[in-house]
Amino acid sequence: MRKIFVVILILLGTSITQGVYSQHYFSLKEASLVPSDSVEYLKISRKKLTTLPKSIWRYRNLKGLDLSKNKLTSIPDSIAVFQNLEILNLRKNRIALFPKELFSLKKLKVLNLSSNLLGYIPDDIVECPELRELDLYNNPISDLGSGLEKLKNLAQLDLRGLMMNVQKQRSVSKKLSNVHILFDAPCNCVD
Repeated sequence: MRKIFVVILILLGTSITQGVYSQHYFSLKEASLVPSDSVEYLKISRKKLTTLPKSIWRYRNLKGLDLSKNKLTSIPDSIAVFQNLEILNLRKNRIALFPKELFSLKKLKVLNLSSNLLGYIPDDIVECPELRELDLYNNPISDLGSGLEKLKNLAQLDLRGLMMNVQKQRSVSKKLSNVHILFDAPCNCVD
């Protein structure tokens, strides 16, 4: 059934997140004008942040958080207060180590870590059991680990921009046979 769903999404030219991203994302300024418990989607993008602003912690009902295009190198442990978080966009930051703090987000479904500096994916990613879509595009990843294979809900994985030869791509595809994986053309590199 999952394969049929993914094929339908591909044929329609859509992604799992298309409907989810259409939610209204408040800026911090807009969010400050409404009751904090009514803010479910927050966008703090292109602010050159190196740390998260203190005001963010009052929005405990967040389902979506967009922190893309900043200068973040890590995520604080306090991210765990967002127990309803389903979508986290950390695209285009400076994160070199996979943020293990994310493993406390048990409802996380969509995680975008594209265009960062990640070198490997820890096996503990299995602690995000609801993860459906993982974007790792354009990272210098040399080790995907074995945790991705255990994510039963994973439906889409973006590995474009990763240097992989044809054998490596086949191996990853075989291990994740129920996942729609996006690859670039294989390189002529040695694995």
